[in-house]
Amino acid sequence: MNVRKIKKELEDAANVLVLAPLTPDGNQAHMELVASTPPNDANIAAVTYTQPPDQWLGDWQRSIGHLPQEMRFIHASGMSQPSDFDEQTPDGVTTAVVDPTDPMEIIVPLSSHLKSWTDDEEQPVVSVQTLTVLLEYVDFDTAFRYLHILTHRIQAAGAVGYFQMDPDIHDPETINTLKTLFDIVVEISEDGAEWTTTPAYTPQESTTETEQPADEKIEAEPQSDGPLASIRTVLSGLFERNSSDEPEPEPEPEPETNVAGESVGVEPEPQPPVGNLADEEMLTDEERIRSLLIQYGGRMKQADITSETSWSKSTVSRKLSKMENNDEITRVQIGRGNLVFLNGSEPEASKSPFEA
Repeated sequence: MNVRKIKKELEDAANVLVLAPLTPDGNQAHMELVASTPPNDANIAAVTYTQPPDQWLGDWQRSIGHLPQEMRFIHASGMSQPSDFDEQTPDGVTTAVVDPTDPMEIIVPLSSHLKSWTDDEEQPVVSVQTLTVLLEYVDFDTAFRYLHILTHRIQAAGAVGYFQMDPDIHDPETINTLKTLFDIVVEISEDGAEWTTTPAYTPQESTTETEQPADEKIEAEPQSDGPLASIRTVLSGLFERNSSDEPEPEPEPEPETNVAGESVGVEPEPQPPVGNLADEEMLTDEERIRSLLIQYGGRMKQADITSETSWSKSTVSRKLSKMENNDEITRVQIGRGNLVFLNGSEPEASKSPFEA
């Protein structure tokens, strides 16, 4: 297995971008990377777009052999049902079928799997095949935000994620922007014989005013136009917070102290946990609501959404009205409150008798 040659480079990586063609050789190379954690010591969650679970398992058994300790599938296909795979997969292998156009339907169950494996001795492993198909279903900005959240949760869970992408289908700017989300990149040749690794992201060394003339600094500024301008803005916030181009922060006033030497008059501002902050920054308000609804089985009380998000009642009502106008949710009045349903999760009684 070629993975043995690069095993040392993968030791500290939580998220790996696998640039491999969408061919049998490329898929097998990706599978070998997923199996670099011995199956007996691994719990694997596989996100598949094109391959159904039974085909994925068949390829695994031919290439790798016995199955991992625990195997869970999230199949992003609008044409299948979970029952389609019950008789085709071994006992203990579970499959969830989700909407490929809604990345939150992948994030929520995958986060649940990772959480359930927190106390297990086995190494959690995530396989995503493939980002190329994901980008066919959603726009780049949405895909970037989805992958930012997903890679962050994989790292926080102590898991390892492998994300396959066909480099011949995407332009260099798209690939280079996505690389910033990963720890290492594994590039695999067309026939799967040659494997190389490169660091995914190397921040540029900052230079001071005296080291670089002002006119040279202006020339080095990245272009702000183009299809990925909004992503550049996100990246500048994630990776260049200490850039010399930003103004120096104003010094905070010294806190007053009492006789005992304790600070008075200055209340420290509470800081949210880093893990929550990273997710919240990347989700839109509508995506936060969809995430909550998926987490609670497709329906919630409107009052519970208000308490979960800490938004005001009027803010929640306004956002739900917008989602209702876009046919994303349905609200049903029960007593003095509303029940909120994701489309497709409504009870039969709430539907019009004239609907087909």
